[in-house]
Amino acid sequence: MTEALKQLLPDVENISPAKERLLRVAIDLFYEKGFERTTVRDIAARAGILSGSLFHHFKSKQEILFTAMALTTRGMGEAAEKAVDGLDDPVDQLRALVLCELSHVHRDGEHAAYVLVDEWRSLDEEYREAVLAIRDTSYERCWAEALDGCAAAGLIKSDPRIARQLIRGANAWSKNWFQTDGKLTLTDLADEVLANFLTL
Repeated sequence: MTEALKQLLPDVENISPAKERLLRVAIDLFYEKGFERTTVRDIAARAGILSGSLFHHFKSKQEILFTAMALTTRGMGEAAEKAVDGLDDPVDQLRALVLCELSHVHRDGEHAAYVLVDEWRSLDEEYREAVLAIRDTSYERCWAEALDGCAAAGLIKSDPRIARQLIRGANAWSKNWFQTDGKLTLTDLADEVLANFLTL
C-alpha cells in the first residue's frame, strides 16, 4: 500500500463514540435509501444533530461512506483470518470463509457488509483503491489461499478467481431472499454454496 493510500485510511483507535454513532446512522440510511438519495441533512436529522455539526466529524458524505467501508473491510478481514486459523484443509477453510461472509451479510440490525457491496460504485476512485488495499492484504488473501488449495486438489469446478466473484455475488444477494428464522440455517446455506462450486 502506498503512503498516499495509507494517509486516507481512518484511524481506528481514534474513532470517537459520536463518530461511531454517525457511521451507524449513515449505514442504515445508505441501506434504506441508497447513497445518492441520502443527504447530509438526512444523516444529521436521524442522529439528532444540526447538519453543520456533522462536518466536525467528517469532511463530506463521501468520507462517511469511505470510512464505513474501510472499517467494515478491516473488520471482515480480521474475522476471516480468525475463521481459518488452525484449519489446514482448504475445503474446511473455504466453508469457514463462506459462513463468515454470510454471517456478516445477515448480521441482525447491521447493514455494513451489504452497503459495502451495493454502494461500491458510489465510492470515489481514490477511496476505492484504499479499501481494495485493505481487502487484498487480509480478507481476499484468505479466500485466494483457500480457493487455490481447492484447485490444487482438483476439487473446484471453475477458475478460482471466477468462483470467488460468483460466491461473493451469491452471498451478497442472499440478503434479499434468505430468511434467518427459516428452516435453512446459515451453516446449511454455506454447505449449499460449497456444493455448487466444489466436487465433493
